[in-house]
Amino acid sequence: MNLDFLEQERSLPEGHGHDKIVQWHVFRARDKAEQFAHHVELSEGQDLVGGWTRDSVGMLYWVGVHVDDLERWGNAGAVHKHGARVD
Repeated sequence: MNLDFLEQERSLPEGHGHDKIVQWHVFRARDKAEQFAHHVELSEGQDLVGGWTRDSVGMLYWVGVHVDDLERWGNAGAVHKHGARVD
């Protein structure tokens, strides 16, 4: 699995579905983001995306699912994230 996207600085998804990123998880440690990414099951029209950014505490890595068609995916109100894991 290619996780090169974790090397790119990229802001967290905006959370409204306009960017077609429907679910994402945020981690403090890159290895935890990588472990999570290996367990994501994608359907047709979905891709794994992510990157890194910073907040006042330090580095954040995020992994999410980008869909090609938000309406086909489901309810835009279900777009959400899961908070930082400081494992």
